[in-house]
Amino acid sequence: MRKGGAFSLAGLAGAALRPATEFGMLMGDPIFWGIGVPRGDGRPVMVLPGLFAGDAYLQPLRDWLGRAGYSPVRSGIDRNPGWSSELIEALSQIALDEHQRTRRRVTIIGHSMGGLQGRSVAARLPEVVRHVIALGSPLALAQERLPTAVRMTAIYSREDEIVRYPASLARDRRAKNMKVPGSHIGLAFNPAVYRVLARSLGAPDFETV
Repeated sequence: MRKGGAFSLAGLAGAALRPATEFGMLMGDPIFWGIGVPRGDGRPVMVLPGLFAGDAYLQPLRDWLGRAGYSPVRSGIDRNPGWSSELIEALSQIALDEHQRTRRRVTIIGHSMGGLQGRSVAARLPEVVRHVIALGSPLALAQERLPTAVRMTAIYSREDEIVRYPASLARDRRAKNMKVPGSHIGLAFNPAVYRVLARSLGAPDFETV
């Protein structure tokens, strides 16, 4: 029992430290500084935080998007309360405002619950949202039909202890599921995720419906 307890505590400590380790690896990786990253075309990319979190922890991702040639867009969320019609409406308005301002369809990157919320925005506004990229998101909870004009990419980890595989897989007909190693929280700071993002963000639009 003692050994089991010690092992469990060690496991919990390791799980807590892993996102910090992944963040440190990202800071030292050339991908984070834009080396070898295809240059973006300035299109807006809206970034949504996970459950009970806010925009602040995704600042490194927004900074990277700016260096890569995209226009990062904050969600305005200080503490994500989870899925609600009111929040989806507010996020939809931000996406619509960006679309009207830039005359470009918006990409949404959502971490955890943010990916599910981004998918809901896209289901409402396929003429506004071109691509949703979900990082460890509970996509098995998705209920709306995603129009085929919207690209869907799910980046997931089989090591994710919070949104467990296969709940993080996208099941939309034209979706791509991309596996990476890493922790759930660390998907926001994971160099392997950034490599997938670098390849995925420049994919051409599907035709709008």
